[in-house]
Amino acid sequence: MFVIFLLFISQCLGDVLELGPSFSDKEDLVQPHLVMFYAPWCGHCRTLHPTWYELGNRLSSQAITVAKLDATVYRSAAEKYGVRGFPTIRLISKDRVLEYNGERTVDALMNFATKGSRPLISTVASQGKLNDIRRSGDVVFLSIGEESKQCLDRIASVVVNECVLGHITNEALIPVSQDPPLVSPKNSPIAVVREDLSVSRSPSLVALKDGLVLEYIENTDDCEGLNAWVMTERFNTFVKGSYPTIHPLLFLKYKLVFYYGDNEGKIQDMKGMARVLAETYLIHVDKAEYIENLISASVEPETIVIFDPATEQYSYFPGSSLSSSLQDWITAPRYGGTGVLASSRKVFYRIYSNVAPLFFDHPFIMGLVIVIPIGLILMCCCNETKSKNDPIRQIRTDRSQMNVLWDDEEEDIEKPEPVEDGEEDEKEKEEGEEEEIVDEVVEEKDPTLKKDE
Repeated sequence: MFVIFLLFISQCLGDVLELGPSFSDKEDLVQPHLVMFYAPWCGHCRTLHPTWYELGNRLSSQAITVAKLDATVYRSAAEKYGVRGFPTIRLISKDRVLEYNGERTVDALMNFATKGSRPLISTVASQGKLNDIRRSGDVVFLSIGEESKQCLDRIASVVVNECVLGHITNEALIPVSQDPPLVSPKNSPIAVVREDLSVSRSPSLVALKDGLVLEYIENTDDCEGLNAWVMTERFNTFVKGSYPTIHPLLFLKYKLVFYYGDNEGKIQDMKGMARVLAETYLIHVDKAEYIENLISASVEPETIVIFDPATEQYSYFPGSSLSSSLQDWITAPRYGGTGVLASSRKVFYRIYSNVAPLFFDHPFIMGLVIVIPIGLILMCCCNETKSKNDPIRQIRTDRSQMNVLWDDEEEDIEKPEPVEDGEEDEKEKEEGEEEEIVDEVVEEKDPTLKKDE
C-alpha cells in the first residue's frame, strides 16, 4: 500500500510522458528521451515507478524528456529498441541509443541521462574544462591526437555510463615530456604511471584514475588493443559494491577483494591501497548477499573475501585486516572453483537460499506446494502396488499369458500340406514300385530270405 501511495503522489507531481504508437523513429525526436519500457504485471516495474516520477521532476528543467512505454501493448517499438526484459531503460537520441544497466536510484539515473545527452567525447580546449572533468570522480580517459580519438569513438557508447571521455585539442594542456615514468606496481607492458599530467609522445592516451596519471604506451593505431585497455581500466580501483557495479568486474579477470562491514578504518585503508594495487579491485559492500550469491556460502560481518574470477576460487578472512589478507592470499586455502562438486554445491546453495525464505515467510502455502505433489506421487505408487496384488487382475494376467503360449505352440506345430486325390494315388503307386525294387535287390543278395518268407 505504501508503494501504491507513493506511486499516486509521484504521478500527481511527476513530469513523465506516456508514449504511444507515434513513438517509433528516433530521428523525429527533438530532444533526448529517457524511456522506461515496462509491463503492467512486472513487480520490479511497479517498484521503479516512484523513482521514475521523481526523476521526471528533477529533470523537468533540462532538455531531457523522461518517458515510459508499455511494451506489452506497443511491441513493435519494444522490439525495435531490443527490449528483452522488464524494466528496460534506454536513452534515445537522434544519433544514438544507450542502454542503462546501473543502479536504479534517482542520482544514478540523472547522472546517466546527463552524460548520455551530451557529446560522448567532450572537447577539452581550456584548463577550466580540464579541471571540471578531473573533478567528476569517475575515471577519465583523454586522447591526444586524432588517431586515439578515432579509437575512442568506437567504444564511447559502451563506456559512457562508467567513465568520462575527452579529447585534448589544446596540446599545451598535456605536454610531451621525456621524464621517465614512476616506479609503481601499476606499471605494465602497455601502460605506465606518469609523475604529472604529461605524455611521452603524441598521439597518445592517458587515464586519470585513483589520483594517478596512466599513459598507454602501446601503438595507438591498434584500436583493438587500446579499447581493450580502456574496457579494463574504466573503473576506479575502490568501488562501492552493488549488483550493477560488481557484475562487469567479473569479466575483467582481475582479483576482487570484498570487505563486508562498516569499519571506517578498514574502508580508508582500502581507499589508500587503491593507489598501489595492480590488477585488483577493492569493493566495499554493506549487504552480505552481494558476496554470498557470488561464492555460494554464508559471510559474517567484518570479513574480507578475495575472489578470483578466472578460477572462481575464493579465500575467506574473518576479522583480518586488508594488508594481512592480501599477504596471506598466496598460501590461504582456496574454496569454490569450476569442478563438478563445486558447481553442484553452488546449485544446491542457490536453491536453498531462494526456497528457504519462502518457507519462513509463507509456510502454509509452501507446505501445500510441496505436500500436494508428493501426495499425488505416493497415491499413484500405492495404487500401482495394490493393483499388482489384486487376484482378479492376476487371473486375467495368467490367462493372457497362457493364450500367448498356446498361440506360440500352435505356430510351432507343422501342419500337413493339402494333397489332391490324383496326386495321392500317384504317390501310393510310386511307393509300391519302390518296395518291389527293394525286394528284388534283397532276394538277389540273400535267396534264403525269400524261402523263409
